[in-house]
Amino acid sequence: MRANAKQYAQTLYDLTDGKSKPEIQKSVADFARCIYKERKLKLSGKIIEQFEKIYNQENSIVEAEVVTAEKLSAETEKKIKSYIEKKYHAKKVVLRNTIDPKIKGGMIIRVGDEVVDGSIRGRLDDLKKAIVWEFSIFNFQFSNNTSISQCLKHLKIASLEIV
Repeated sequence: MRANAKQYAQTLYDLTDGKSKPEIQKSVADFARCIYKERKLKLSGKIIEQFEKIYNQENSIVEAEVVTAEKLSAETEKKIKSYIEKKYHAKKVVLRNTIDPKIKGGMIIRVGDEVVDGSIRGRLDDLKKAIVWEFSIFNFQFSNNTSISQCLKHLKIASLEIV
């Protein structure tokens, strides 16, 4: 059976868990020699990535990315860390603040596969989708011989006078 990156990472974690620094150094060196001999060095990047996931999970560490238009203040960063610690029952939160002026304001928080989009750009995109959706319904209903006033009522703009 061929081992994958996750299995190698789990083995490395098991070899190093609870060990002293010299023992960890020896285990890592032995592990590196082993994957070299097995010609699996090309998996080293994925092994490291999987090792980090396992280590973080075992030690209740949560990595999060916060995208903002401007750098987070220390106070805001502290509040976000506190929120993430409570939500994910984390002992430690590693926060990475990415600056993206395109989001206009607010923030996008990514933790693992979960994304919370509280950005102004996200809200504008949601509004655009809603308008396009309503307009497509309007076009469909109008093209099916529905009166304009009925379509406007559906769109909640019945106060508009039709001349």
